Amino acid sequence: MINTLEYLFVKEVIPTEIEQDVILNISTRNVNTHTHSFHKYPAKFIPHIPKWAIEKYLNGKKNKNILDPFCGSGTTLVEGILAGHNVIGVDIDPLSALISKVKTTMVDVTELNKISTWLNKEIKKNKTGNFKPDCETIEHWFTKEAIEKLSIIRTLINQIPEKFGNTKKIKDIQDLLVICFSSIIRRVSNADNESQKTYVSHTNVKVPEEVNTLFFSQFDLFIDRISKFSKVIDPKLTSRIICSSSAQLLGKKLKGQNIDLAITSPPYIKAIDYIYNQMVELFWVGDLFNMQTQTKQNRKKIEYIGNKQIQKIEFNNYTPYNTILNIDRLDEKLQQVYDIDKKNGHKHSYVTFKYFAEMEKHFSEMANCLSMGTHYVMVVGDSNVSNIYFDTADFLIDIAERNGFRITNKWGYKIKNRYMRFDRKGRGGIIEIDWVLDFEKCNTNLIHIKNHYT
Repeated sequence: MINTLEYLFVKEVIPTEIEQDVILNISTRNVNTHTHSFHKYPAKFIPHIPKWAIEKYLNGKKNKNILDPFCGSGTTLVEGILAGHNVIGVDIDPLSALISKVKTTMVDVTELNKISTWLNKEIKKNKTGNFKPDCETIEHWFTKEAIEKLSIIRTLINQIPEKFGNTKKIKDIQDLLVICFSSIIRRVSNADNESQKTYVSHTNVKVPEEVNTLFFSQFDLFIDRISKFSKVIDPKLTSRIICSSSAQLLGKKLKGQNIDLAITSPPYIKAIDYIYNQMVELFWVGDLFNMQTQTKQNRKKIEYIGNKQIQKIEFNNYTPYNTILNIDRLDEKLQQVYDIDKKNGHKHSYVTFKYFAEMEKHFSEMANCLSMGTHYVMVVGDSNVSNIYFDTADFLIDIAERNGFRITNKWGYKIKNRYMRFDRKGRGGIIEIDWVLDFEKCNTNLIHIKNHYT
């Protein structure tokens, strides 16, 4: 654990060469340029990290293939395509995958402006909408006025293919409008804007923003940003988003495509509950993913790495003494959680074990997909579990090195401007440092080992 933090200050541009264990304090205002600002998203990393990796390892080259196996809202993918490369993103969360798709997809600006004119006129003209969220408590989350206005917008978005043609270029614009629509929902709801958990505060009552004013303002931003983005990127470049886990059959999903650089930020231990965080959005767009109800959302979230919402039956027979990861210091910490936390230690130890076991599967899959010498840059933060400190970055290095990778450098940067900053009251804490782990794929015949945990 870091007790005294000393930072190396840099402004905007991260130097190509960074000494081991250096922690940067990056001074920047350019985190929401281009399409990065399209949708708020918890725990996303700054675009400077993928930009640094791309310049370091693909500098001067074009049309290479960049993979982000936990792509989230697409930060790596946007930077990759702006730098002149094809991008592939994988994420298990369908709303995140759609955000990534929209942020990296060129649109027909003429058609976009035509649809914009029609939508503005129809929103002002229509008094009711046909779309109704599948949520019995919807009036807890939204005012009646907001429900009526959101229903009109969603109904009109649904009508776009019928009005303008069921073609790919129209579907791309419809997807953009779905994400634009989703991006305002938290702000026009009764739910607190900044909390990790979606809830309505009765002590600090929120005044929601007006739906149409916010939607028109956000749509103008989307039109401006995607129009400029569409002009600056090479139309021959490809962006492919795969909504799936990256811990199984990854090679099959990539269809043998050669990867020149991988950059990602995986979930943390006891990860943010992205579905819970996006719950009000999913009431209005979740039907597109079969996630429109809380029951369906809960069914989906068990697939997420780092998920802490598990049933007792799943870990009934687990103990950190009979099920180990064969990393001594990590196994000892799992045993400490199990023994010291009398209330939740059994569950927390299992959740943490499962996280590292799933990340082991992920590294194994990545080793099978990357060629020797290919770099894999990963950003991750350390965590506290039941008040036991886990230096996650170092444990992931141990796991990666026995699955076909070698660590070439580890450095960190101070996290600033968190979206949804929250105090987890000893159950995770506010993570102050993100660690950048720079791996290189090695000869798997020499160091790859399977089935490390028993």
